[in-house]
Amino acid sequence: MDAAPPRPGRLPRTVVVLGVVSLLTDVSSDMIFPLLPAFLAARLPAAPLLLGTMEGLADLVSSLLKYQSGVWADRARRLKPLVLFGYGLSSLMRPLMAFVTAPWHPIAIRALDRVGKGVRSSPRDALIANSVDVGSRGRAFGFHRGMDHAGAAVGSLAALLLVAVGLRVEQVFFVAAVPGLLGVLALLLVREPERPVLHASAPGATRALAPVPRRLAYYLVPVTLFGVANSTDAFLLLKLTEEGAKPEFLPLAWLLLQAVKSAVSFPAGRLADRLGASRLVLTGWSLYALSYLALAWARGVTLTMSVIAIYGLYHAMAEGAEKSLLTALVPAEARGRAFGLYNGLSGGASLAAGLLFGALWTKLGSTTAFVTAGALAGLSAVLLVVLLPRARPPEMA
Repeated sequence: MDAAPPRPGRLPRTVVVLGVVSLLTDVSSDMIFPLLPAFLAARLPAAPLLLGTMEGLADLVSSLLKYQSGVWADRARRLKPLVLFGYGLSSLMRPLMAFVTAPWHPIAIRALDRVGKGVRSSPRDALIANSVDVGSRGRAFGFHRGMDHAGAAVGSLAALLLVAVGLRVEQVFFVAAVPGLLGVLALLLVREPERPVLHASAPGATRALAPVPRRLAYYLVPVTLFGVANSTDAFLLLKLTEEGAKPEFLPLAWLLLQAVKSAVSFPAGRLADRLGASRLVLTGWSLYALSYLALAWARGVTLTMSVIAIYGLYHAMAEGAEKSLLTALVPAEARGRAFGLYNGLSGGASLAAGLLFGALWTKLGSTTAFVTAGALAGLSAVLLVVLLPRARPPEMA
């Protein structure tokens, strides 16, 4: 496992501002997303099929772009323009959901929203990694994930309150444009750290790309397998429904889950810097496996909700630590493509996870689906222990 680095200092301004940008963007997104299924069902036919097609295509588009954007990041002199374009496109697209009148409209809008996410994710992660020293990576990524989850909680709560005071869903979508715009404006305050200058003498030459080490595959294999186990959290709400939870309870359950993620992510990042990121990843994956096995046999709303709250600790422990560990395994010149591979494989695996989990639930029941996902997560944790030493650079071995 990792050696404990020196105690870090304050997070740099770039990381803090990117966290604020993520918070505001997720406030905007989660003001829309929880209301979208019912909104589409009231306007368009075959809403379940439409939702599945929309989200599947959106995940595919985002996953395909994440590696390419990593290549662009490694070639570019500056990462901020790519990040700004990605956040700007997503913020522009989301409120357009208020105008949908045909089935292809939400599909196109959601796909373009995910184009923005695909373009920005890998350069943003590389920008965070480039802005901190080795002793602060866990805190930096933990802080960013915590702000992301906090935005999701605030956005969901804001949507509930706006609907409660009488705003129509379309009007909530328009209001959601405000935090999205503020996030883009906040991004203008990011100060990008200097990157090495080009060695090529020809005008307009592109940055020479250092190869992504082949040994990184030993880390990405367990990451991808865990991604296949890691299905959407929407299935947790479906589990609560199966156990008898009333519809009005589900938004509160979602808020509780996001609150746990947000509250623990930054402390978990600090712990990753002290104990080593790989230990936090292993702990998080193991917690995921145990939580899903518990959900397979949990009965009743209270017990199910308690397990879901504990499950939220997985996100806090593992998400930032996974990126911190990735940063340590590759040279700085290859971080964009390394994050592109990581984000792309994770996104593709997430799509596979949703299809697998949904098919198992439909054909064999929720117990089989949760047991299968828990077993795959446990296998991923074992593979991480076995393969990670081969992924380390010689100086870390």
